[in-house]
Amino acid sequence: MRRIYVFCLTLAVLLTSVLCVVSAEDAGFSLSPDYPLRILIIADPQDIDTPQPAMLSLMNASLDAAEPDLVVFLGDMIHGRDLRGEDRVKKAIDAAVSPVVERGVPFALVFGNHDEECKISKEEQLKIYQSYPGCLAVDGEDLPGCGNYYIVVENPVKPESPVVLWFMDSGSYAEEGKGTYGYVTEEQNEWMLSAYEELCRKYASPVSYVFQHIPVPQVYNMIKKVPFGTSGAVTCYGPNFGKWYVLDDEYIWAGHMGEGPCSSEYDSGEFDAWKKMNVKAAFFGHDHLNDYCGTYEGIDMVTTSGVGFYLYGRGDEHGTRLVTLNAENPAEYETKMLYYKDLVSEPLPGLFVSSLGVMLRKYLFMIIAALVLVIVLIVLVIRWLVKRHKRKKLKRMIA
Repeated sequence: MRRIYVFCLTLAVLLTSVLCVVSAEDAGFSLSPDYPLRILIIADPQDIDTPQPAMLSLMNASLDAAEPDLVVFLGDMIHGRDLRGEDRVKKAIDAAVSPVVERGVPFALVFGNHDEECKISKEEQLKIYQSYPGCLAVDGEDLPGCGNYYIVVENPVKPESPVVLWFMDSGSYAEEGKGTYGYVTEEQNEWMLSAYEELCRKYASPVSYVFQHIPVPQVYNMIKKVPFGTSGAVTCYGPNFGKWYVLDDEYIWAGHMGEGPCSSEYDSGEFDAWKKMNVKAAFFGHDHLNDYCGTYEGIDMVTTSGVGFYLYGRGDEHGTRLVTLNAENPAEYETKMLYYKDLVSEPLPGLFVSSLGVMLRKYLFMIIAALVLVIVLIVLVIRWLVKRHKRKKLKRMIA
């Protein structure tokens, strides 16, 4: 097993936090002629301070199987709306990152739309993450969101073509008139383009890969709208609810779609910016049931299903994603999903937990309990009315 040792990391993060750039060499990983760069993507743990054992089992098994050089968390690290108080938030964060930290693997992260619902700001949460050894995330320049930065991975085989890993905060929810979910803003796009132009002054052809939580609206160009009842069709949440879609084989080359994409609806121009930045692939979380991969206008858009069991998911197809880059051709990569069913021998919890999640099962039980209570009350009222009617009838007969 090839171990990656994190050295000079704290100093590197402190020195580069203002510049939004982190040195991969200082972080302890790189491209090399002998070994590919292995990145493990973990999306949507979205748990609380008492983490689900199935999630931890999947994360641990994925780390052992992948032996990654870098872990990327794709947001919704915690289910913020069910957490109140800094202590509970810290415990939830600790549960999510501990399997990675214990193995000494450096990690980067972006925020999702549920992280800040705990009323602890993303800036304060970022400080918690940065207290762990191996955390590469920085806030940097004054941009919308928190944690917009990039990592330059030098390439000894092709020095003119380093790999640039971009990490963008895609926001939480959109302003009125711009749809439901957040997006990378025009200001963030301008920063990416400016930073890429600066990189091009140093390198002839940097190769870019983007990581963010919420998909761009262009993912809808890779799926087809179909009539209700079409085999395999799924609907969406939000504004596209009631419309039905299937994957379009013209664009999709791997994976599954278990729910319609909850992408941003507002087009801020991010996809067009990617075309100018030599972006080869963009990786998204957010949609727990999706792990499809497709190519649109020369850019791969890759989704990763959720790892967490607190909310809904794909049963034994909860998973993580391994991405492998090589120095000889950094513009090409290999990727595959690592599923619970293939890695973990422990049976999943029953009673729909593996699909609905612990939280939804709890609410379902509450609804059922409320319905039972209502039924019992109705029965008691009916019995009381029947007895009352009988007493009145008996009195009339006696009279």
